[in-house]
Amino acid sequence: MLYNSIFRFDDEMIINPHVYGKMAAHAPALHLRRLSAGDLFTTYADSFTAVWEHAQPHKWED
Repeated sequence: MLYNSIFRFDDEMIINPHVYGKMAAHAPALHLRRLSAGDLFTTYADSFTAVWEHAQPHKWED
């Protein structure tokens, strides 16, 4: 499964889009800033929010 690591800091974020067959450290990192024009920042922010809303705490087994 391909995915992105998203690190958000207020109106900036670092996106690490993972590449199939490569370690995350070998994939590009995108530095995004929220701007009045364009919607790339919002696209990633909405993606993160959608996943977070469905997240559940991990249940540790003894």
